[in-house]
Amino acid sequence: MNHNAIMSTNNSLAEALARAKPVKLPERHQMRRSAVAVVLDSDVLADASLLLIRRAQHERDPWSGHMAFPGGRKEDFDRNGLATAKREMHEEVGFDIDAASAGSLGRVIGRLSDFSTRRRAIPIEMIVSPYVFQIEARPRLSPNYEVDDALWIPLAYFADPANRSKIDFEYNGRNHAMPSVPYSDSHVVWGMTLKMIDELLAVVGAGVPDGLRSL
Repeated sequence: MNHNAIMSTNNSLAEALARAKPVKLPERHQMRRSAVAVVLDSDVLADASLLLIRRAQHERDPWSGHMAFPGGRKEDFDRNGLATAKREMHEEVGFDIDAASAGSLGRVIGRLSDFSTRRRAIPIEMIVSPYVFQIEARPRLSPNYEVDDALWIPLAYFADPANRSKIDFEYNGRNHAMPSVPYSDSHVVWGMTLKMIDELLAVVGAGVPDGLRSL
């Protein structure tokens, strides 16, 4: 099935995620934990957009200036990774998904596979767990000091092979061409965030060809 045919379907994202079998890495109990919130504004593949942020510039942040999902480190008081994802979303973009006053009540519809930075060119070793939410309406966002920008990008944009590109990434003195999706000159999605998006696309039946996927 081609891209246009896939995106014209009314497949339920929640139903697809319910059938998925995300990988939970066994080392997650021995490593530092983080969680991110993958927020969708529709349950229909062709209509859904993703909430993404551009992280503020900070010399101690390995993801400084990168496009990302709202999220961060699991604290001792967080009951679990899901609680971390909700808390970080509230702190970073001002959206409390559980608050009745939000007017945009949402639900958790699944999760994606754990991501280990130990296997990547990232100086901080941790396990990142992505939790997927679907909301009824887009909330008013209030980014905090950790966030330069917050925006919604159609899921279909990531599923279109025509929007795939490469970005040069230097590691150990060598340049590596990494898959990327430039939404604008200042909003280029790649790395861990794109890998999570590509897993989501594969789960809902809209995966891009292997040569274009984030590795």
